[in-house]
Amino acid sequence: MSDGASLGYTGDPNLFRSLPMGIFRLSAKGAWELIAELTPSESHGEAIELSQNVSCTLGNACLITDANPSACALLHIENPGTIAMAPVASVFPEDTLRLFADGLYRLFQGQKAIAYDGSLTIAGGGEHQVAFNLWQGESDVSPDDVYLSFWSISERISLEQTKDGLQSDLARSARISLLGEMTASIAHEVNQPLGTIVASAEAGLRWLSRDEPDIAEVQQLLERIAKNGKRAAGVITTMRALASNKKSERLPADINSVVEEAILLLRTDLAKRQITLRLDLSSNLPSVKADKTQILQVIVNLALNAAQAMSDGHAWNRTLCIRTRRGIADVAVEVEDSGPGIDAHVRERLFESFFSTKETGIGMGLAICRSIIEAHGSQIELQSTPHLGARFSFALPAEQVQTDG
Repeated sequence: MSDGASLGYTGDPNLFRSLPMGIFRLSAKGAWELIAELTPSESHGEAIELSQNVSCTLGNACLITDANPSACALLHIENPGTIAMAPVASVFPEDTLRLFADGLYRLFQGQKAIAYDGSLTIAGGGEHQVAFNLWQGESDVSPDDVYLSFWSISERISLEQTKDGLQSDLARSARISLLGEMTASIAHEVNQPLGTIVASAEAGLRWLSRDEPDIAEVQQLLERIAKNGKRAAGVITTMRALASNKKSERLPADINSVVEEAILLLRTDLAKRQITLRLDLSSNLPSVKADKTQILQVIVNLALNAAQAMSDGHAWNRTLCIRTRRGIADVAVEVEDSGPGIDAHVRERLFESFFSTKETGIGMGLAICRSIIEAHGSQIELQSTPHLGARFSFALPAEQVQTDG
């Protein structure tokens, strides 16, 4: 609400009673006297960082002289007389009391109106999430009166939580869709080491069943079994990470390792499309602060899109390059293809939700990639030349900037 509308409440008693939001009329005479006596160390000068003790004192010095019916309804109070001349601190939890005291201090410093979100303590227990607006009465009429209006924001908070939940579900659906497109590749990547494990185990049994077992040969076979078992486990771990719906965590991560995990999922698909993979991974890169699973999703999405573009566009030289390089305070990742490039009119809508150039596409892959990278404080950049390919790139903040020497 505007400052002018707030100040208008003070001159019309009927309006004060009939407004749908709650309003308190407060006597702040004692609070003004206390604020005037605050030492610079207590008020921290212009910083307005009041201590909890000072906030409590100011809240107890402001008395509720009137409350409209809407205020009583929000507080679950049947008789307004029960809070008459009660300190306003009695209806605030600790964190909201400090916000109120800070607002009161700013009013004393000359600010016209203060708006903030907080909670009210409901009669009988519990709290109610509300939005507050605090302003001072007209100085020539009631210089000691302060008005506090409040209205419920529980519905707004519920909508925000619902929105966050939908975004999380949508991101997970995109990951599941991505895994669906790569099912054949994943099955091949797991079956290949499993086949090697079975063959090695059978060979090892034959070597052991000889009259003179060849222990050295069996040892080599066991090492091969262990190596391929770890390879299969790595594919499954990567697949589970992509499918998971766990809360985002920003932890130090080795970006080259994330690229290598992405290749585990992409290798068979690239071979089927006759695409040459070239890795250009810089060594000695600093760790990046990122959600590893989300960045893995971005790299796989970008690489898979590039592979499909080269396959669909009949590119004669199908080469996919994934590159990492070091910046001043970040690490950059580039996914470059030798496909047909991206038309200018398509580029304008490429990152829009539900926009897709594929008949069976849902148009969420690149939109989710963009939201993930933007949430990491960066952005996806696109460079494209007709018939010469496209390059997507993004940078992630370095966890620690290393210096040579």
